[in-house]
Amino acid sequence: MLRRSKVGGAVTVDKRTVVTGVLCAVAALGASAAMTKVVPAAEGRSEAPARAAAPVKPSPSQSSRSQAAKQPQLTTSAVPRPGSPAAFTGALFEGGVQGDHFCTATVVHSPGKNMIVTAGHCLLAGKHGDAGAVFAPAYANGGAPYGAWRIEEVFEDTRWSEGSDDDYDLAFARLAPDASGRNIEDVTGAATLDTTGRSGEEITVTGYPADRKVPRTCTASAIRETPTEQRFDCADFPGGTSGSAWLAKDGKIIGILTGGDTDDVSTSTILGEYAATLYAKATAGR
Repeated sequence: MLRRSKVGGAVTVDKRTVVTGVLCAVAALGASAAMTKVVPAAEGRSEAPARAAAPVKPSPSQSSRSQAAKQPQLTTSAVPRPGSPAAFTGALFEGGVQGDHFCTATVVHSPGKNMIVTAGHCLLAGKHGDAGAVFAPAYANGGAPYGAWRIEEVFEDTRWSEGSDDDYDLAFARLAPDASGRNIEDVTGAATLDTTGRSGEEITVTGYPADRKVPRTCTASAIRETPTEQRFDCADFPGGTSGSAWLAKDGKIIGILTGGDTDDVSTSTILGEYAATLYAKATAGR
């Protein structure tokens, strides 16, 4: 049984169908709504569905929820300080920020200072053209204070891109420099990826609901459900929040939102050896 993804748009079983269907809906109908500091592992489309594990029913004794009600949305128009999560987290758009956003992504620290991380079901693996998806860091209320950055190439584990194995639902994307020749990390800052398989600790997650113009942030605890999956419980993380980074207290990325059975329960793969291998491939440009 396929877990519901949190991509902006309808939920479908076949991810290739959703890639085509959702993008067409966005285009035609206006769908609503540095050396790398990777910690060594201790022990992986335009839009499509994510998790294929059995639904998780959180128990009261094991809840990670930090709140019962929805948190207020960010409404400030101030430009976030470079180096802060609000600056290096952003929304993914198809073609340009004039349209609708469908997923969330985060600038990840890399040697080329030009890399973002998101869920694998958010982008198609391979090279992208000039009219493809763009990343708008710190997007809010229709504005992109740090610009819109074109995606050049997307890297995914073949167990996801070719085999649809949800345990590898992860993507890194290399961004083109801006018109001034700058790389994105030099403009917004970045978070460091941790691939030691961390879980069971407090995280802060910021995502972009597809039906809103501002991000949504929540702090809760990551709970390991299986050797390959973890979850957090926060109200109001609907479609569009797929790809959101799970930032630990030390600022490192220990998860990427891949789906969830409801808007109040979100999941991630455990970032272990497969994530370290994929990151190395992406940063090597292979």
